[in-house]
Order: sequence, then C-alpha cells, then structure tokens
Amino acid sequence: MTQPGDALNQVVPPLVRLADRPGGALLKVATFGIGTFAILGLAHALAFDGWRAWLPLVFAAFLAAPVVLLAQRRRRLRLQVDGLAVHRTVSANPREIVIVNGEPMSAPSEAAASFDAALAEGRIRTARVMPRVEAAQRAAVAAAGGHVHAPYLKDDLRVTIAALLGTLAAIPLAALGSIVTALVLLTG
Repeated sequence: MTQPGDALNQVVPPLVRLADRPGGALLKVATFGIGTFAILGLAHALAFDGWRAWLPLVFAAFLAAPVVLLAQRRRRLRLQVDGLAVHRTVSANPREIVIVNGEPMSAPSEAAASFDAALAEGRIRTARVMPRVEAAQRAAVAAAGGHVHAPYLKDDLRVTIAALLGTLAAIPLAALGSIVTALVLLTG
C-alpha cells in the first residue's frame, strides 16, 4: 500500500461515517415526500378517468428513481468502508527495498512516484460529463494503489453525485406535486 493510499484509507472511512446520518435523513425525507405524492397520485388515478389521471403517479415514480439509486450507492459504500477494517492489507516486511531501473526505491520515493502517477491521472479528462470528477476519481485510485486498496472508489462517483442532486431536487418537486394533486382531488 502506498502512503497516499494509507492516507485515503484513514480519511475516507470517518468521512463516510460522518455523512451517514445526514444521508439517511435526506433519504427518509425524500422517501416520505415521494411516498405521499405516490399515494395522492394513486388516489387521483382512481378518482379520475383517462390517461392523464395517471400522470401524478408516473411523476412520483420518476422522482423515486434517483432516491433508490442513492440509497443503493449509500448502502454499498457503507459495506465497502466497513470491510476496510476486516480486509486490511499489511506488508510482511515494511523495510523491503524495491529496485527500479537499477536504483533502490525507498519509501519516500515510492510515495513520490505514487503521487506523480496520481497527478498524471488527474490531468487526463476524457469524460464528457463531469470530467474533473472522473479525473479526480482516477487519480485517487492511482494514489491508493488500485481498487483492491480503495474499494469505495470502485463505483462511478459521477453517478452517485447525479443521484444525490436528483434526490435533492426530488424533495421540493414531490412536495409541490403533492400539494397540486391534493388541491385537484379536493376541487375535482
């Protein structure tokens, strides 16, 4: 394991545990809002005729997609971070010397090489959507020494960020949809 990889494995798990409760609260609020909207949408579909009567229920299902995806990613991230303590990688001899190109490579030069590789990965931006996030994730994987040492970086962070933004947008949209559907049910 590289020194930047050790640093990542010391910093990321506490951050994930710190963000666990607010993330759970966000998912509960979103689930409550979308659930209320779905129940009102179902009541609207049963009270009125035609295909337009089903639109509130379809919109509620559409809003539920990023919430379900974020809940799945959150659960998987927690499992991967909790598994770090169980599957800790320790080298047998911390004083072993690796020879690269005829020169011994010590721990500081190994850390510098790992950092340089991470910087090189961070400069490559090939993605069309959120290229900096993708480059930062690849750089972090390179710094950690691969997905074996940082399994929490295996999932694409761009999808997780999009699911988070979708969940944040779903809460006010579900509240607005619930209010409009309730008003239509009361006046119709």
